Amino acid sequence: MKLLHTGAIVLAGLILSGCDKTDTAASGQEVIRVGATPEGYPHNFLDHGQLKGFSVDIITAIAQKANLKIEWVMSDWVGVLGSLQTGKIDTVGNFADTPERRKQYDFTTPYYYSAAQLAVSKDNYNIHGLADMKGKTVAAELGSNYANVLKEFDPQNQIKLVTFEGMDVVANAVAQGKVDAFVSGQVILLGQIKQKGLPLKVVGEPFGVKPAALPFRKDARGEELRKRVDQAIQQLRADGTLKKISQKWFDTDLSQPPASHQGD
Repeated sequence: MKLLHTGAIVLAGLILSGCDKTDTAASGQEVIRVGATPEGYPHNFLDHGQLKGFSVDIITAIAQKANLKIEWVMSDWVGVLGSLQTGKIDTVGNFADTPERRKQYDFTTPYYYSAAQLAVSKDNYNIHGLADMKGKTVAAELGSNYANVLKEFDPQNQIKLVTFEGMDVVANAVAQGKVDAFVSGQVILLGQIKQKGLPLKVVGEPFGVKPAALPFRKDARGEELRKRVDQAIQQLRADGTLKKISQKWFDTDLSQPPASHQGD
């Protein structure tokens, strides 16, 4: 695990620390420790020392509604997953709610709906979507659920799937022609390509819509926090806050499932 801090760093009034296990802040508010990556645009990223992003805005609104104080714990994605498993953090944003993950965690109601998409080199004119991937190699970020989403759409295992640690490593492999395509979240790919000027382009239609919710461990603390956070999410959906934050970042409302997935 690569922790990207050595102590408490104050960012926008929030504490970034992976070592403090205190559950109550000096203000008397209960602390919720949230894992995040510093280069997870558009969900969470550092901008001149300040943590910003779609999931940052959502979780901040949830904490305010639930009277919780956030302690952001920064690491790479593999480190975030390890911290969640070992109890060093309480939850993490942009985490798909899947049957496999439900075996380990209890989830809140979703705060947005995530779709997968493919990206290829901007000079690739042969791949236009999933239908063109037979016999091709697709890369995914290690620990990402999008690898599993791709498998759902490849029941005959005609696509070779490989994983790399770190989104930049995956993007470079695709750009250099070492692999044919990159599977990740639609908004993640669009955001990363735009923000970093990556020599990639998204192709085909989004697929495999999944609800993204906040996971909590199956213990007494996890259940208590999950109930408080779940109530806050429902209130934020009812008062339009989830929709407003989604439209701020994506110019569309991702807080509700697409029409074809209503009632799933």
